[in-house]
Amino acid sequence: MIQIPQSSRFVVWGRLPRIAGCAVAITLAGCGKSGSDSKPNPATGGSSSNSTGGASSSTGGSSNSTGGSSNSTGGAGQPVQVGSTTTVSPDGTSVTTTLPMLPQLTNVLGTLREDSVGIDFDPVDGATDYRVYELPKDQDITAFSDGTLTVANAIYRCAGMRQTFDIRNNLNTKSAGLTVSDSDGITAKIGATPTADTLGYVYVTAASDRLPVYALANYFGDDEVGWRASRLKVYTTDTSARQTMLGKGWRDDGISFYVPSAAASSTQTVYSSQVAEPVDGQDWTSYKQYYFTAAGMSAHKGDTSPPAPAFQVLSAQGGDDTKPLLAVLYVGSHTHVELAAGLERYKRAAYQGSLPDWHLEWAGLTKETTLVVEALKDGCPFQGFLSPQHVKAAGHQILYTLADLQKASSTGEVFINGQYDNVPAKATPIARSFLKVTATPHNAEDWDWYQGFGVGTDLGTVTEVPGCTDYHCDRWRTTDLDISAYRLDEPGNVPVVAFGQFLGQFWEAFDDDGADVTGKLRITARTKAKIDSDPNKYLHATMSVDIMSTDRRYPQLIISDQNAPVQEGLANAGSNTVLVQPILGPSMRVEVQAFHGIVGGVGPWDVNNQAPEHRLIDYDTQDGTTTFQPNEPPFEHAGMDRMTKFDVFLSSQRIYVFMDGQPAGCTTIPSTVKLAGDVTYTVGDVLYHEGADDELVCSQAHPYTFMHTHQCTETKRHFDDLAFKSGSAPPTWDNSRFPCLPY
Repeated sequence: MIQIPQSSRFVVWGRLPRIAGCAVAITLAGCGKSGSDSKPNPATGGSSSNSTGGASSSTGGSSNSTGGSSNSTGGAGQPVQVGSTTTVSPDGTSVTTTLPMLPQLTNVLGTLREDSVGIDFDPVDGATDYRVYELPKDQDITAFSDGTLTVANAIYRCAGMRQTFDIRNNLNTKSAGLTVSDSDGITAKIGATPTADTLGYVYVTAASDRLPVYALANYFGDDEVGWRASRLKVYTTDTSARQTMLGKGWRDDGISFYVPSAAASSTQTVYSSQVAEPVDGQDWTSYKQYYFTAAGMSAHKGDTSPPAPAFQVLSAQGGDDTKPLLAVLYVGSHTHVELAAGLERYKRAAYQGSLPDWHLEWAGLTKETTLVVEALKDGCPFQGFLSPQHVKAAGHQILYTLADLQKASSTGEVFINGQYDNVPAKATPIARSFLKVTATPHNAEDWDWYQGFGVGTDLGTVTEVPGCTDYHCDRWRTTDLDISAYRLDEPGNVPVVAFGQFLGQFWEAFDDDGADVTGKLRITARTKAKIDSDPNKYLHATMSVDIMSTDRRYPQLIISDQNAPVQEGLANAGSNTVLVQPILGPSMRVEVQAFHGIVGGVGPWDVNNQAPEHRLIDYDTQDGTTTFQPNEPPFEHAGMDRMTKFDVFLSSQRIYVFMDGQPAGCTTIPSTVKLAGDVTYTVGDVLYHEGADDELVCSQAHPYTFMHTHQCTETKRHFDDLAFKSGSAPPTWDNSRFPCLPY
């Protein structure tokens, strides 16, 4: 068995291995035509700081400010003189900068890939957005007396908004614009104020006199919408009970917060109880899990499992690392109290919707680099549709290059994944930490083929290849890649397509040609992989990609015995293909499709003629077709600039799939699919009639809030760390928790 190595993870200040309500990236080493709603003007810049590059390292530190000062001269918004500030992390790492002193973020956790890092952190009260950038030179920093900040020629990557539905609660049910997934689905109940829902106070960092509180989830409910919060939870400090529950198939949601290890005059008890009610005339039981203080004891004394102490909490607010513990009641086919440490987690649980993501990405590391992680008062501005190539086509927003946006900004600042309109031109940071990182190059012997799109390299000569058999299609070759695009919009003979190596990743963007048109883009390695005749030897294929998907736009990983262009090879009656894709949304399911030749007796596989699927993860289906396993919800790993890593282990008889290092699922390959010998490795992107009402992007403002405004017609996606290794051992797999199911 092969042990899947985890990417390097490091923490700056305290660590929650996985915080309920926040998806920590855990990656493997080596997710009628409608026009655009707006025509962005790159002249609407915004403040931000920094340039690309930087190696990644397994040390880092969130900052404690010691020393330094800032002099405020003149009225609000005037530049100020800022003295040198030294910030020191707990491990002694220091950063000297003239960036003004700010409170620190907690639990800043970096997950290293080869030349990129995913960054998770605790939310900051009052923050609308978050950004990361390289530590700038002091002379490039301009701090203003109103707290705003600019950094000359900086490049920021921003967190942006979650693209999801609202949840109906007892306070917002008549709110204008409320958009829910299902009027009869899950709802929330909250108090008139957060104070009414406060059970006490808890810690967000570990210490010797504190116990971790683990969250475990079970009992699939109606219309979970892909939220981690939707699943019934048990919170426990008992590690033995936790292991027992994991052994019974409960989902591991990690550590939610920390509590005092013993009762004291400064603590109070939180109690738990459970109700189990068999549903009349049906073969299932509805569960209700509650958490409450002594004031709620009488209301629960008749519960199936009567009140019992769960853990201690502080009676009053403590230091900077304490947060109020708030309770949100989720009501559905199962009912539970969702516990949230802090106001921002409480808001997410109570309202969901287009609130900020708590994840950032930085790519293109080339040397040891200090990254600045900031919480912002306002959102990062949308400056234009950022693309690796400039494209100007009639009826479309302009696809701008990085240089275009830099030139249009008065400060040279560019906000990658800026999603907000009508925000101040200068950003106002309200909290800050630093992360020192160093690149971790892959071992060449681990892969037969690897493409990481590293800074300092390029695709080489891109040659157009004639002979495309579809309409409005194009094909290109580079040294390593064979790229094809189908059914593109080409107004005035200008194809709306762009691709290229960009900031240490491969970016692509395109638009399809019209109503009911099956637009797609394919990127195939020119080196062949191999499926061994020995069923115990596996092809290990991997990709990192942003997985925010709908039913009409989504990424794919495709293994086929057809040569490039693979899409055209699928018309061959003798073809054999396996694909993995996150599809639908916003919750998304992860599925496998394995098929031989013509699909359904209709024609070759296409986005409107898909093969029967095997669902590995599906958070919105209770129709008996899916066996539910304790796997991660894909939505909690998704974002407009968030990379999700898929690892696929495929033999002639079986496929294992991992998502960000965690099991997604396993299934057998149908006997009709006979993959053997040389095969092609392809990643792809789909855009299929994006104006259709069912996609919920162009037709309504939510749940895809940003996409509706700025990516209705055109789509884009980022890929990185594409690789494969033939003849690999099977992965380590816990078949008791994740049984390999028949296709």
